[in-house]
Amino acid sequence: MADQPKIEIVSTTTQREVERMRALAQGPVLQVGSRQVVLDAGPRRWRSLLADKDFIGLDVEPGENVDRVGDIGGDFAALDAALEGRRFGFIVCQHVLEHVRRPWVAAENIQRLLRPGGRCYVGVPWVQAYHGFPSDYWRFSFPGLAALFDGLVFTDMYYSASDTGLDAAYKVLVDGKVDLPRTPFEIEAHFFQLVFDRQRNLELADFRGGKKLLIARGYMPVLFVNALGEKPA
Repeated sequence: MADQPKIEIVSTTTQREVERMRALAQGPVLQVGSRQVVLDAGPRRWRSLLADKDFIGLDVEPGENVDRVGDIGGDFAALDAALEGRRFGFIVCQHVLEHVRRPWVAAENIQRLLRPGGRCYVGVPWVQAYHGFPSDYWRFSFPGLAALFDGLVFTDMYYSASDTGLDAAYKVLVDGKVDLPRTPFEIEAHFFQLVFDRQRNLELADFRGGKKLLIARGYMPVLFVNALGEKPA
C-alpha cells in the first residue's frame, strides 16, 4: 500500500509571494485592470515593483496608471490593436476577473497575449461580499481558475486573507512542496470554515449590531485565490 501524502498548511505573506514572482518576471509586463484604485496604490503597486520590465497598464477606462485602453473580455482583434500586437513575458490580472462579464473570454485573451514561456499571475476572490466595479459577477476556486486558463501550467498557488490587520497568506504543501495536481482542495472546508452552534450563531449576529439575516451556521472568511501559471514554450 502506497504511503499517504503528507498535507500541510504553511504560513506565508503576500509580500513574500509577490517578491518571488517579481524575481521570476520577464518583460515586457502587462497589468490587466491597472487603473489606480486603493488596492493598487503606493510604493508596493505593480508598476513600481516592475518598472524596469517595460511595464504597460491596460484598463477598460482611461485614468492614472493606464497606458492602453482596451477590454480584456472583449474582441481580441481590438485588444491586440490597442496593444500594438505585443506579446508579454509576464501578465498581472489581480482583482479583475470577478468584474468581467465573460471571464472565459478574458482568460483566453490573456493566454493569447502571453508569449511562449511567459508567466501569468491571477488573483481572484473565492469568498467576498458583493463589490461593484461597476458590477460583480463571479467567484473562483483554484480548480475553476485552472479550468479557465487551461492553456497554462500552474506552478504555484496560495490563499490570501483580507481585513485581518496582518499580511496573512497560506500555502497547501503536498510532501513538502507545492503539488497542485495532488492538492486536496477540500481541505479549505476544514481549515478556513467556521461552524457555529445555533446559540453561538444568534449571539454573533446580535454582537454585530444592525439587521443581520441568519442564513447559515458555517462561515468562510474573505479569502482570495492567487495562482501563477506558465505558457508552455
